[in-house]
Amino acid sequence: MRHALSIAVVTFAVATAAGIHSRPASAAPANGNDQPVMLAQNNSGGPNLFSLFQDIQRLQSEVRDLQGQVDTLEYQLRQNEQGQRDLYENLDKRLSAFENGGAPAGRGTGEGKRSSDSSGGNYTTSQDPEVEAQYSKAFDQLKNGNYDAAIGALKGFLQQNPESSFSDNAWYWLGEANYVKRNYDASLEAFQTVVNRFRASDKVPGSLYKIGVIQDERGETDNAYGTLKRIIDQYPDSSVADMAKKRLEGLDG
Repeated sequence: MRHALSIAVVTFAVATAAGIHSRPASAAPANGNDQPVMLAQNNSGGPNLFSLFQDIQRLQSEVRDLQGQVDTLEYQLRQNEQGQRDLYENLDKRLSAFENGGAPAGRGTGEGKRSSDSSGGNYTTSQDPEVEAQYSKAFDQLKNGNYDAAIGALKGFLQQNPESSFSDNAWYWLGEANYVKRNYDASLEAFQTVVNRFRASDKVPGSLYKIGVIQDERGETDNAYGTLKRIIDQYPDSSVADMAKKRLEGLDG
C-alpha cells in the first residue's frame, strides 16, 4: 500500500493531461457543404502541462513524507509492544518466584544480615518482622494489579524505612509500578535510585534495563544504547543481559 497513493496520483494526472491535450476541438461548419475544420491547439498547453508536472512532483513529495511518518509510527509501535512484553514477562517471572518461594527475588536466607559498605548503600543489620510485613503488604498490591495503591504503599514504606534490607526492592518495584502507569519521570527516578544508592543490589541490572527501555521509548536512542551496553559489559551473567542484547539489536536495526 505504500506506493498506491503515489501511483494513483500519477495515473490521474496523466489521464487528465491526456484528456485536455489529446482531443482538438472542431469548428462548426459554415454551411452544409463545408467540412469541419480542426482548430489549432491552444499555444498555452505547454505552460499548463509544466504546471501540472510541478503539482505531480509536489504530491509525490507529500506522499513520501507521509510514508516516512507511517514508518516512524510503525517502529514506535513495535518498540512499545516489545517493551510491554518485556515488562510483563519480567513481572510474571518475578511474581511466580515470589508465589512459589514466599519471598521476592533476591531475598534469600540471611538477606537482612548483609552489612553496609561504601559501594552498596546502607542496610539495617537485621530484619524487623513489622518492616517485612509492611513491605509484603505493599508488594501484594502490586501482585494484585492495584498499581496506584502499590505506588502509595511503596512510597509510604520507603519514607518509614529508607535504609531497610528491603529498600532496594521497594525502589525497584516502585519503578515498575510507575512504568506500568506510564509515569516515566517517577519510574526513572526510582530505577536510578537503585543504581546510584544500592550499587551492590541484585536489582541494579534490572533497573538499568528499565532505564534503557524508557530512554528508548522516549526516543533517546543514544542514551538507551549506552545504558543497555552497560548491562552487557558490567553484568553479562545477569538475567536481563539477553534482553538487553535483543533490545540493542532493535536499536541497530
